[in-house]
Amino acid sequence: MDGSTGRADGDIVTARARYYSPANIFKVERPSIPRHAFVAERDRALAADMPTGWIALDIGRQIGLDEQATTPLMLARYARIRAGDTLADAFRASGEFYYVIAGDGRAEKADEAFAWQAGDVFSLPGGGETRLTAGSTDTVLLQVTNEPELAFHGLDAPDPRRAPTSAVRYPMAEIRAQMDAMRDEQSSDPDRSGRALHLTSERTGNADAAHPSIKLAMNTLDPHSVQRPHRHNSVALTLPIAAERVYSVIEGNRLDWHQYALMITPPAELHEHRNEGDTPMLSLVIQDGGLYFRCRTIGFSFD
Repeated sequence: MDGSTGRADGDIVTARARYYSPANIFKVERPSIPRHAFVAERDRALAADMPTGWIALDIGRQIGLDEQATTPLMLARYARIRAGDTLADAFRASGEFYYVIAGDGRAEKADEAFAWQAGDVFSLPGGGETRLTAGSTDTVLLQVTNEPELAFHGLDAPDPRRAPTSAVRYPMAEIRAQMDAMRDEQSSDPDRSGRALHLTSERTGNADAAHPSIKLAMNTLDPHSVQRPHRHNSVALTLPIAAERVYSVIEGNRLDWHQYALMITPPAELHEHRNEGDTPMLSLVIQDGGLYFRCRTIGFSFD
């Protein structure tokens, strides 16, 4: 018995029940995910007077969530770290992913530490404290985590020593060398969706995923060329790195690329990328594709 109410424990448990009977359980209305480029946030991160700190690319309320989010499963931030400063924080995530826009420095997590420089991509395990220390110049990074995914499930961050993502650094020189090596093979494939190099590690045991739910890839597009229109059920976060006269067409709507301004390509929308410039396009793409591949629902198609 519950002494305060006089009700049996079973009565309390039964009283929690609620019943829901829609005519069509699959017809659930949710706010759409917008086509968007975070230009203003990029400008703040690169401003000369920006102090050390984070700039969240947060549209959580716009897409119907209570927590900060850039997409339903991912949250992106810019990190600005003044020369010699350390930016330390703990994130409710099982993985963290970074691109170094400017500067150099050092990352520390759990019992590992390593140096990074402009152009590098690196990952850190989720959980525990993350420490990012800038070198002799101001540093700007893009960070993407799966914090909204853990918030959805009501889960805490793991111990970093048991997180699904390990600390990995991908130097830009090696990324470019790997992309050059696969250029001819990918270019000759008639079913290619573009030229991409997937970044992963031995921790996942998965050849093309950096994390169980997040996929990380470096994409390129030759000058004066168009990526074949396609769609997929995963959301894409695209960071333009080299993007002179590059833009996307998403369901017939043009979205211009701005260097280092993260962009959202909504799920299931037909899109293509066009490079009208004289130099190759280069971009980092972060997708929540791992969950869709596991459920066999990625929904990729050319249209």
